[in-house]
Amino acid sequence: MQQNQTSDDQHLFDLWLKGDPQGFSGLYDKYKNRVFGFLVRMTGDREIAEDLLQETFLAALRNADQFDRSRSFLSWLFGIAHKRTIDFFRHAKVETEHKSDAETAVGSKIDAPDQQLSDQNLRALINEAVETLDPLQREVFLLRELGGVPFKEIAKIMDCPINTALGRMRLALKNIRKELKKRGIDGVQ
Repeated sequence: MQQNQTSDDQHLFDLWLKGDPQGFSGLYDKYKNRVFGFLVRMTGDREIAEDLLQETFLAALRNADQFDRSRSFLSWLFGIAHKRTIDFFRHAKVETEHKSDAETAVGSKIDAPDQQLSDQNLRALINEAVETLDPLQREVFLLRELGGVPFKEIAKIMDCPINTALGRMRLALKNIRKELKKRGIDGVQ
């Protein structure tokens, strides 16, 4: 399956490089939802995520010559999305700091813990728990859980050793369990 997906992506990518719009649109249609889901979860804002999704694919268009064919196309896209998200948060932080200065100057897997708890409620509680994570832990968790990105690729995307990526995932899961336990949900593995 993975090999077939890779060869399909390679074919679409080759079409794209030859100027065939079906190549790019095929890859866009195939991966936009997964990348968008990642961006929404990272930013917590659908409008910002839409902007970042467009920036991600525009950056992919501009930098197609930098695509390393030994990696999966999706991992490469997640890497670009990661960089766009970091840039967004840096810009937002600087903007917040300037605004603050101006204002100052002016003045996995869950065993059904409670049979009565619906899947939707449980999902909402998990989403809330994920939002409490440190941004680096949240990113590893989302790349792995939403994107299905292998840890080796996550390490490349986040520019860290694989053991760091694994450690962040372990901490993310531990913190999600702890947060769910605070909310009365036990039995998380």
